[in-house]
Amino acid sequence: MKTVTVESALVSIGKYLTSDVATSYIVVVDDAIEYADIVYNLSTLRQMRVSDYCATEDAFPDYDALCVALSTVTQNTLLLGFGESVHLSGNANVLGRLKDLSLAAKAVVLCRGIREVVKSLCADDNKFNAARRVCFLRAGRTYDIINFPAILNVPAEAGVKALLQRLEGGGASSVFVKTTLPLIHVREVTTAYGAIQQTEPAFAIPATCLTDSLWEEYLADTNLEGYGLFHWRYFLKMKSEPPKDEYLKYVVEKADSYDCYKKLIFMALLDFSPRHKKFSAMYKARKALLKNIKDNEIAEYVAETKSKDDDRVYYLTDNTSLERQAIIESLDGTSAMLNSLETIYPALAEYLHDYVFNGDKAELLTGYFADYKRQKLTNRLSPEFHQRVIDLAAAGNRPYNTLKTRGEVLDSLSKKNTTLYWIDALGSEYAGYIQSRAKTLGLKISINIVRANLPTITSLNKDFYDTWNGRKVKRNELDEVKHKGEQDFNYETTKFPIHLASELAIIDDFLEWAVSQLTGKKTDKILLVSDHGASRLAVINEQECKWEMASKGQHSGRCCPCSEADVKSKYATQENGFWVLANYDRFKGGRKASVEVHGGATLEEVVIPLIEIELFDNKITVSNTTPSITTSFKKNAEIVLFSISNLKAVWVRVNGKQYTAEAEGQKHKIVFADIKKTGKYSADVFEGDNLIGQVEFEVQRESGRTNDKDWF
Repeated sequence: MKTVTVESALVSIGKYLTSDVATSYIVVVDDAIEYADIVYNLSTLRQMRVSDYCATEDAFPDYDALCVALSTVTQNTLLLGFGESVHLSGNANVLGRLKDLSLAAKAVVLCRGIREVVKSLCADDNKFNAARRVCFLRAGRTYDIINFPAILNVPAEAGVKALLQRLEGGGASSVFVKTTLPLIHVREVTTAYGAIQQTEPAFAIPATCLTDSLWEEYLADTNLEGYGLFHWRYFLKMKSEPPKDEYLKYVVEKADSYDCYKKLIFMALLDFSPRHKKFSAMYKARKALLKNIKDNEIAEYVAETKSKDDDRVYYLTDNTSLERQAIIESLDGTSAMLNSLETIYPALAEYLHDYVFNGDKAELLTGYFADYKRQKLTNRLSPEFHQRVIDLAAAGNRPYNTLKTRGEVLDSLSKKNTTLYWIDALGSEYAGYIQSRAKTLGLKISINIVRANLPTITSLNKDFYDTWNGRKVKRNELDEVKHKGEQDFNYETTKFPIHLASELAIIDDFLEWAVSQLTGKKTDKILLVSDHGASRLAVINEQECKWEMASKGQHSGRCCPCSEADVKSKYATQENGFWVLANYDRFKGGRKASVEVHGGATLEEVVIPLIEIELFDNKITVSNTTPSITTSFKKNAEIVLFSISNLKAVWVRVNGKQYTAEAEGQKHKIVFADIKKTGKYSADVFEGDNLIGQVEFEVQRESGRTNDKDWF
């Protein structure tokens, strides 16, 4: 079939309008621009629209009424929408009726979408197939009709009448409609995801990422800003804009659905070995990402980490109490992984921070509590440490006897504008932790190591609180964890010292309270005092002594009222009407302790800290004026520290050993008589009990002065 240009078509239409033909003239046009050109050039004609003959908003046109109206018009008319209505309804017969309709005036009928129908009619009717009755413009794309269900939130024409109006106006490309009529030559989109693909042609996120209901929500509101990590909109945003965070990027790329994404946020780290080059970065990114997570949300992941066996600890963080407990479980029986705690569980690393005691028993106490803490944490009582406890339990060997009592030291301290704070069962094992945390919190501390009264029970160790005349606070939480942790920490239920996580949290709460009190000027100083300590290793030992006492053991068998019939154990001391055990045994008749125990006379039960706490001068800084030093067979290595502030009692700790400084004004010289090995060293710097900084230095061999044989 010959096609013509718009110009040729308009010439033919002009001839028709001046002819004596009494029937309509059909113009087959597909292209939207050509359609608009013809409508524009025929603007002098009266327009009739097929859509006006739809009885309701969603009904096909009434063709009978249309034909009657068209046959009676007295003005030359341009009929719009006829071809589109036939195309959508499939009612091709009405075209034959229209072509044979006798008209009182001329009618030009623009037909889009029915090129083949008109061709077929031309083939069947030679009289109709003439330039004076019909013309064909070039074939081309007409329009694409997409029908959506009413439930989908898509802007669309409401019903066939509005659809025809849109097409009559020259609508091309994709036209959306919502209709229940059985249209033909339309595409049906029944899902929200399908609708999104139509409304956002560049949308490339796979349909599997969300459920149908969530795609419906997105279709109704496409905003992806301002949502949290676990929200499906956040996931969708990350799918469309890949994150820079290395861990989250891996999660998003691997997740093929929202449900998978929610799980992978927790689980993806399990895909990597701790020895993988990306593991450290992935671990840190994940820890930061899940900083505010809750125990119930992390529980499944914590259970899954058990599959990593000896590597389990490397997959855990200190973000939740559940993980903190799992970390402690992972350390059961081994100390090999303790060096990793600074990254995994910094507070636990600070708990292991060695407090350096002073006095004639300094070395003994420092080593004892360092070993005690590590054995408590790793849940083991080594034969060597147990023997040390037994040796110290014998009469004449008990080092706590040389310590001052709590009352002696307390009486010697200034109490002006001072608050007394009693934490029940706070032993010296926590001195290093408090010392380390104080540096971070800006607290100045002075730790006095004292001894409790025997037996180490509260009733005999609370006079300091009862007689205090000023402001005072008493907290029992730490003692309750040790005594009443049956539900979560009972040794018969779990052998792991997971209660330690709660103990550190209780101390943290106090230190934060202390900061607020001091900075708020509610007090000038806080005295942190305890009644006694407690022993975990005595619980682990699970050993009753062989002596049968007339009275039953009390306080989990750690002490027993004296009577004439008693046979004294060489590991027991008699104090205040009680036999008190200084080893890890318990007297018969005493109930087993569930978590930790006190009442006895081991160092961890008797030796307690009395800590003076004030605000620290944040202006104090120290620097090393000798970052590179030399040493030889005859020459000791030494460094010189400098501080603008006047400091007293400066000392450093290198590789766990204490070195005292010699003051020279604002300079402090430290000599390392035993450091001969070349290399880089790190030194913690203290003023008294306060950790005030850290310095680095490098030891080099003094060249040309020594031979290798001189060193050995």
